[in-house]
Amino acid sequence: MPFTPFHFGPGLLLKSLAPSRFSFVAYAASQVVIDVESGYFLATRQWPVHRTLHTFLVGSLVGAATGLVIATVGRRLPRWDTGPPGRRAELQMTSAVSGGTIGGIVHSLLDGVMHPDIRPFLPFTESNPLLGQVSLSTLYWGCVLTGVAGLALLWRPRRRQPTA
Repeated sequence: MPFTPFHFGPGLLLKSLAPSRFSFVAYAASQVVIDVESGYFLATRQWPVHRTLHTFLVGSLVGAATGLVIATVGRRLPRWDTGPPGRRAELQMTSAVSGGTIGGIVHSLLDGVMHPDIRPFLPFTESNPLLGQVSLSTLYWGCVLTGVAGLALLWRPRRRQPTA
């Protein structure tokens, strides 16, 4: 994607569907970490700009490592484990590693659809069967709409459970 925050939309939807088991912070951080690779190669004018980090295998490992760092640093923050379960999950080890891992996979998937220089299945194959599977307009709108849906679900009023 030419603009990394487009990747955040699917992550917001995932967070809204599994708030206590998914870290959006780790998901979003993995998007940025992976795009540092593209930024570097763009800045140094080297082709291809999408390389190793933009594969499912390495992207998921980078995402998992990003989640591990998020959880480790988060544990040292004051009051990291307070608040509602969805907020506490942001810095918990399991949800952070899963959020980061999923982020690495989703990044390769989204970019694989639009960038001809991505080889998402390396080291197993050089081919990219994802390229062009949907139009760029559909891809962008899909990211925006999943983000809007995720925000709407996260911000919906919650009914209080009756106490016995």
